[in-house]
Amino acid sequence: MRIVIAAVAALSLHAQVSAQINPIPDGMAAVELERSRTCVGVLAQVEALDEALAPLAERAQRLVAIGQAIALEDERVMESLDSLQPVEAQVHAWFVRDQELAQRYVATLAQQLVDQRAAAREEIKQVITDAVGEIQAQADEMLTGSDELASAAAPCDGAIFVRSAVLEACEAGSGKICDAAAGTPAEGAPQFRFVESPEDVWDIQEMRPWTLPGPLRAGPNGQLDGARTIGFARAGNVVVSVAFSPLLRDREGLSPEESAQLQATNDSLGIESTHPDVLFAPALGIRATLPNPLAGESSYVLHFGPPEEADVVWSGVSGTGEPIERTIPIGAAHVGKLQAGEPITLTALRAEGADDNTAVFAIELTAVNQANASQALLGYMGVQLGRDLAALLRPRGSE
Repeated sequence: MRIVIAAVAALSLHAQVSAQINPIPDGMAAVELERSRTCVGVLAQVEALDEALAPLAERAQRLVAIGQAIALEDERVMESLDSLQPVEAQVHAWFVRDQELAQRYVATLAQQLVDQRAAAREEIKQVITDAVGEIQAQADEMLTGSDELASAAAPCDGAIFVRSAVLEACEAGSGKICDAAAGTPAEGAPQFRFVESPEDVWDIQEMRPWTLPGPLRAGPNGQLDGARTIGFARAGNVVVSVAFSPLLRDREGLSPEESAQLQATNDSLGIESTHPDVLFAPALGIRATLPNPLAGESSYVLHFGPPEEADVVWSGVSGTGEPIERTIPIGAAHVGKLQAGEPITLTALRAEGADDNTAVFAIELTAVNQANASQALLGYMGVQLGRDLAALLRPRGSE
């Protein structure tokens, strides 16, 4: 039987797909064996870098703790200061001098002594700041050129490994993953997950309920965070997450057509987006660890409903070498399906001809808590989000 997946507006063709979806992607075994072998060497490099950076991290943490003691004038830290460390010797001398100045001030109440103490405190705080900066510079130098290692390590982070392939690679290497695969993990070592055959990787399935949304807020680095609900699913080493959240766009960067389309969606949903510089509207963000095809697929589609009645939200090509990461503005119809708890699925398609595509595997997110979380977020976006955005992001030109 042939069935039709409805195309998004940007597509000019309606793709036909087969109803048969393979339970295990055809090429997954080869991919997982190669991942397990490769990660042995990659993780060994990461461990070596971590070991080299550990003394610097420990020293920096030590100096930060000393800086906190200075700020609190906590003299108890003096007992632990190392006189052989120049910076710590300076800190010890500052504490001694500060105690002397404090005693003289009690006796005389001279403002000059207060000023001397304040100036000396700023000087020793700067000594700590400079020392931490030097450590950071050393760490940065060691990390120079490690971007490739970070990229290589990404597929290994939290992965499920094939034990036999790991042990094979460990014959020419070593590391914590080798100890874990052999059944002798070191205390405090990372926890690795193993299966006995590559096909078993796909059997490890995980789904999480959609998260409860919170208000928009300022994150630790000054970025805006919150105001989202996320659904999560895992099939083997393929992790898919979909986030329903407001997409914030700079009004100056929008074309009149884009602005009108987003505003039309907001009007239909009763959303007030009145910030003079930022326009927001509902969107779905997708992330999926699919840098390379698992079953010869040529594209992926994110859709509501089963394949035979699919309503496609997004489509993209496979084999980019990078994980999928996209944010897609959605209209009122798709918001309604979120609120109705209609499941979302990521389906991999293999091109069989000009208009034929066979669905080779699919990962469906659970609908648990989807409706409640989506309804709560849409209610927040209606009015309060605009007020919170105005409080967090002042208009351009305002004082």
